Amino acid sequence: MYVAGKAAEGSKSPVSLPDAYDASRRGNPLINALTTISGNAAGGETTKAEEEGAPGCAGRRSVVQFRTLGEEDTALLLKRCRSEGVTVSNALGSAAALTASDFIGLEEGEEEDAGKVDEDNRRNYKILQSLDMRRYESEPYADDASTVGCHAGSMDLMIGPLGDGSGSSLRSGSSRGPPSLFWDVARDGRAQTAAFVDDDGRGPKEAVRVFDAAMRISDMNNLVHLTAMSEASQGRAYSAGVTNVGVYERQGAVRREGSRGRERGTLKSKHGNYEIEDLFFATSHARTGCLYQVSCLTINGKLSLTFHPASPLVPEETNAAFADAFVDLLATVAESEKTGTETIHDEDSSIFASLPSLPEGALTNAALAAGVGGILIHAGAWSEFIGNVLSMKENIADPADFWAALNFWIFFAVGHPILQPILWISDVLHGTPGPQIADLVPVLFLAGNALVIGAVASSKEIQKAVNVAALAAFFAYVGAGLDGQAGMGDFNLQLNDQYKGAVVKGCPTYDQVRQPSMDNFDLEKYQGKWYEQKFHDWTQFKEVYDTTLDIKLTEDGMGWIDDFAVKGPAPKAAALSWDKSPVANGAHYFLFGRVDPNDAPGVLRESGFGVEFPNYIVDVQKDDKTGEYTEAIQFQCLERGGVRVFEGINFMSRNPTMTEDELGAMHGRAEKAGMYPYGAGPEQMHSVERRPIDAPPLDNSWQRMWHAIGFDALLELLAESIEDGGR
Repeated sequence: MYVAGKAAEGSKSPVSLPDAYDASRRGNPLINALTTISGNAAGGETTKAEEEGAPGCAGRRSVVQFRTLGEEDTALLLKRCRSEGVTVSNALGSAAALTASDFIGLEEGEEEDAGKVDEDNRRNYKILQSLDMRRYESEPYADDASTVGCHAGSMDLMIGPLGDGSGSSLRSGSSRGPPSLFWDVARDGRAQTAAFVDDDGRGPKEAVRVFDAAMRISDMNNLVHLTAMSEASQGRAYSAGVTNVGVYERQGAVRREGSRGRERGTLKSKHGNYEIEDLFFATSHARTGCLYQVSCLTINGKLSLTFHPASPLVPEETNAAFADAFVDLLATVAESEKTGTETIHDEDSSIFASLPSLPEGALTNAALAAGVGGILIHAGAWSEFIGNVLSMKENIADPADFWAALNFWIFFAVGHPILQPILWISDVLHGTPGPQIADLVPVLFLAGNALVIGAVASSKEIQKAVNVAALAAFFAYVGAGLDGQAGMGDFNLQLNDQYKGAVVKGCPTYDQVRQPSMDNFDLEKYQGKWYEQKFHDWTQFKEVYDTTLDIKLTEDGMGWIDDFAVKGPAPKAAALSWDKSPVANGAHYFLFGRVDPNDAPGVLRESGFGVEFPNYIVDVQKDDKTGEYTEAIQFQCLERGGVRVFEGINFMSRNPTMTEDELGAMHGRAEKAGMYPYGAGPEQMHSVERRPIDAPPLDNSWQRMWHAIGFDALLELLAESIEDGGR
């Protein structure tokens, strides 16, 4: 449930960067998350010089403002909090969200418009609320300042949606009147905190367990570094953050040596002739953390507040204005206790206000529910996958080897689901009837796109629902791949997957699959063009066709280059658009490897995406007259830490087409080689679609357009540069 709650938070798209930050640098949240998971900084690494800020903080540094809420106002605030049924921490969280609404929408150099609420810009705010969970621990682990404990140190509050300027409207006493909104937000924060803490302790425990799992599965330090250096996120994960230590004089003091068994005393602000008049504290958020951050402590009856965001995201002058507005808001709601102002629960100002025609969050929640259902269908497969990843990580000594293998898997696991909507949109484009612009794009398609984009742009609710639906569809599709339900030939993603109900672990040795036909194998004769007939391989896509492999050795015979040529999409994969694609007439990709003299003849070493794995030539057939190789079965297998990450099987021929009998014979030889458990069965392989060998190049208005803009020349240049770089 904790993980599901975190996913639901993301669906609300809380704001974490000011509008003054260039929107073009932020990117798409889903793409940003996938980029970080794959081991790269979202939006690229920031170009800010390190010397401009603190070390490792991408040019950012802390700026600090100190403020104090007077003794009288602090006492009034506490009294009002008690009458409203909330804590001072709840009130501080409310003040953080409402004050953030006054500043987060300002453009560079713009000042807040006091008293004006912009209901057209309603945003959700994610507040990082620090927690002291030690007080909730039970014996024998209760905190007595003598043991080390692992606790949830914070929780997220999701507040909103709030219109821009909501805080200033309360401070100015505008038409929104008494501070009902302030206390609505505070009560919402209290309810969220209670749900997290009071549910038999499950919230904090699950948070610690999830963090522990993340530390074991992923390189958490590297993920934090990537987030800190990200041009898209600037290390910001929260709209604002609040830490409230409480009353200094009520904090338990540490026992001194020799005092075990005695009651713990409390901290003192007076020590003999010396007295602590004010005390401020802060922790840096320059590297990662909150956009706005305030740390609070009550001492001598006064609330001391430190405002310490990261500059230049929040410049010094903006931080000063934020601090003034925050304290002014606290004083306003505190003094309402003294003046006896009545709290009015205005329906329009409530954070639970509904959209005019649709309950707030209805579309998003519906998309989330459907997405969670789609993921839960494959829960067993996800559990098996995570278990295999943990096993692999535990058994690999070098973390770099673990991440190289996992990133190899992630790259292709992500690529397949991303391709599906592209093909669907392409077929919609080319299947739309009516007149066309330049014989390329139907007018009706453009009009439909304008309507859809306009609807999405006009409603943040629709935007959130679309993002949630896209993310849910992505994970459901990957889950289907783990479950073997999304195409066994090209998307069988499970690690150490099963065959006939039994788990098949790791990779076989070459001797276990090598066939007698490989006796006296001649690698020189293996060179040349091969037509791929069938494959079981998630590094390939079932949507392509006319696949060929042109293999040649380097001059010294110690390396090899595979010119992997494809066309796509295939006519069956995209019936309406296949001939309009920029690669409909072909594209070339080059794979590289080496010939290790210590390997048996028939074993090639293949490299790509940071990993190297063996490519076994398992079986070859010869022409009776010439002795040339006419058919071949290849088997690639990547194993790390006892876990099979990838297996690839290729049925190849020198002829463009093969009869069913010839293919059946290849399956028979693969079965004899013991390759069926690894995906060589007929039901586990994808047949490559082919056009007639003498079919002319495609020529239509779209192909002429690609040629006119030089896309085909770009593909050729790219292929040549890759080939030259791999020699």
